[in-house]
Amino acid sequence: MEMELAERLYRLMFTNMREGLVILRIDPDDGEGSPAVIEMNPAAVKLCRCRQFNFGNCKVVDCFPGWFDEDRLQETCKRLAAFGGMVELGEVSWGGSLYRARIFGLSEEHLGLVVVDVTRQKKGEAEIAALSAQIERQTAGLEKRVAERTAQLQEINEELDSFAYTVSHDLRAPLRAMRAFAGILLEEEQSEDERIAYLKRIQGAAEGMERLIQDLLAYSRVGRQELVLQRVSLSEVLADAARQLELTSWGKSYRLEVRDHLPDVVGHHTVLVQVVLNIMGNAIKFVPKGVVPELEVWAEDMDGECRLNIADNGIGIAPEHQERIFKIFERLHGIESYAGTGIGLAIARKAVTKLGGRIGVESREGEGSRFWIELKKAVPSS
Repeated sequence: MEMELAERLYRLMFTNMREGLVILRIDPDDGEGSPAVIEMNPAAVKLCRCRQFNFGNCKVVDCFPGWFDEDRLQETCKRLAAFGGMVELGEVSWGGSLYRARIFGLSEEHLGLVVVDVTRQKKGEAEIAALSAQIERQTAGLEKRVAERTAQLQEINEELDSFAYTVSHDLRAPLRAMRAFAGILLEEEQSEDERIAYLKRIQGAAEGMERLIQDLLAYSRVGRQELVLQRVSLSEVLADAARQLELTSWGKSYRLEVRDHLPDVVGHHTVLVQVVLNIMGNAIKFVPKGVVPELEVWAEDMDGECRLNIADNGIGIAPEHQERIFKIFERLHGIESYAGTGIGLAIARKAVTKLGGRIGVESREGEGSRFWIELKKAVPSS
């Protein structure tokens, strides 16, 4: 009775399995014959491609044409029938679905073939893989943004430290001078010439403080300004910068030479004019006494990039200071030697960086300097 119940339960399970189950038989006397199908459950019957299905006469390669390599399958079946075990036969795409097949030994002549529809599983795995890749990309992007933001905050903190020093020193210095000279005028008697001299010193201190405040505002604007990058003619940038240099040089003599035609780049005209003007303004300022400033400008093709060079015959910059000069409020010389606030090159670097470019200098002390700006070259006009 128990055997009959077990048989009924087995048949019930065999019939209702969602997986395809096929019972195969190999003929020990036929070493070249393909395994024959002797039974299969309804799930396997749905997949069978035999035109006239007949247990015992239908070969497994006829039921599932193209699914298996016949020679390899025969060899596998012989080995499993002799020694037992199970072998994965791989995955097959058929009828828009993906199936995984495995075969195992049952006896010296019989084997079991299980066919499982893994379409949903594979789809789920693909979705999980895609989601994991998306999460990795988002994580990498987030880490990059965090790193960029951390670098920005570090830069801001450094600028705040420099700003605190400037407020406590550079801005207070002219105020102390004005207060001292005003005190002298109020408390002591002076001749008309002395009084005029003190007033001029007060005026000079006020003008110096105004320049510093203006430069601070300019530096702040560069950081906040939203720039729309477009095609820019470096020839036009240099022409506008040269015109402004002539107005701001207060009649100081200098020579400016431009080699050949300058190409177009991707940038922002107004910002580049300010950058070039800052560099050329320094070039005519930082020269030995009695030397007429000479500026030479040319461009180089740098494999998709354009390098604009501005060379001078000035006092030069020692190698250890060539990075320092691009930091805000950095001055290599006392204000009594060369006027300035130490912000111009910091503005230039921040502006060029915002344009997606780079700026640097090559120089030797006492032998002049060559400042360079690298920007993306504009696509040639059609």
